[in-house]
Amino acid sequence: MTVFAQTSVVIDGFIDRGYVATNSTSDIADSKLIGSNSGTTTLGIKVREDLGKGLSAGLSINTDWSELGGATQANAVANAQASGFANSQSFLDITSASMGTLRLGAPNNFTLTNAIAVSTPAFSTGVGSQYSSAYAIAAVMGTGTAGRGGTVDATGTNTATQNFSDARAIRIGNTIQYSSPAFNGVSIHAGYTQANNNVLATTTVGAGNTVGVTETALRYTNGQIDAMYTTIKYTVGSNGVTQNTQVLANGVATFTADTSLQTAQTSTQNLLGVAYQVMPNLKLNFGSGTYSSSTATYQGSSKNYGGTYTMGQIDFMLLASATDDKSTANFDKKMTGYGLNYNLSKQTRAYVRMDNLNLGSNATAVAGSSVKRTAFGVSKSF
Repeated sequence: MTVFAQTSVVIDGFIDRGYVATNSTSDIADSKLIGSNSGTTTLGIKVREDLGKGLSAGLSINTDWSELGGATQANAVANAQASGFANSQSFLDITSASMGTLRLGAPNNFTLTNAIAVSTPAFSTGVGSQYSSAYAIAAVMGTGTAGRGGTVDATGTNTATQNFSDARAIRIGNTIQYSSPAFNGVSIHAGYTQANNNVLATTTVGAGNTVGVTETALRYTNGQIDAMYTTIKYTVGSNGVTQNTQVLANGVATFTADTSLQTAQTSTQNLLGVAYQVMPNLKLNFGSGTYSSSTATYQGSSKNYGGTYTMGQIDFMLLASATDDKSTANFDKKMTGYGLNYNLSKQTRAYVRMDNLNLGSNATAVAGSSVKRTAFGVSKSF
């Protein structure tokens, strides 16, 4: 008798469309637009094949969507964040019920999972989040620049396309990840991305060279507690890869190549996140993180506190976050986020989001150092 493996295909995702108004102390940074404000609109295709004996093979292909041209209404066909297929996490995996899961491709970093699913589970990456394109808790190498599809682009010295800023670890191509099964609620995770250093910095601006990444995580999920500790390290060799620094002028962020960072260095982000289900309708969350670079250009720490209270069909959300910059620049940051969901069903909700950002809380106020955003709309998961 011939037995054929069973294969399942699932299409899932999240769509969000709403209005957001941004008011900055720099008038030229004010804007009003329609887009995703409570999370990232995304579409996923997931395939799973049962190989028998506790083994399965799968793939996940995900695409993040935004309006054509974004806020500028420009032709953005070449912009991967707006129009590229499979620009979000995409990978193949082999899973064993007893041995865990191996992923190959561009899976999300464990730090991203910690930041938006444990440390601050209510706000995702939208307005009110400490992990949005407008505010991030770390200032080292990462993958946070909006419009770049969440992948590190570190080749050469083209400051228009390189992808370093106030950093969010999101994902990076050429990654191998492993996640163990959970034992008494505890699981371990590791990720590795090979650096390429084939071209010297003195030749064609490091073309073809890439950044190396190592990441480890420990997660405990049991009963009322979900806790996760992650550490991710980016490694740059003396290979012409340039790390950019973010400069805020008149409320507009620009990125300037810092040639002092072309030497060999590392930058590291650590984050401890805890979510505690106090009672069925109240969840509290906490986060504590540090970031640093081996050249001491970036170093600091962050704290966040928040919670979600549910009353009937309504969720009330609050998040307070602060970053203590311990580098020479010493620009501390603070953020307060507010949110409300009116749950029309388990998958559909109307929402309101607001946040106040202070990008230099310990410094003299300048144009654009204070930003307020207000958003409302409808989102649906499926």
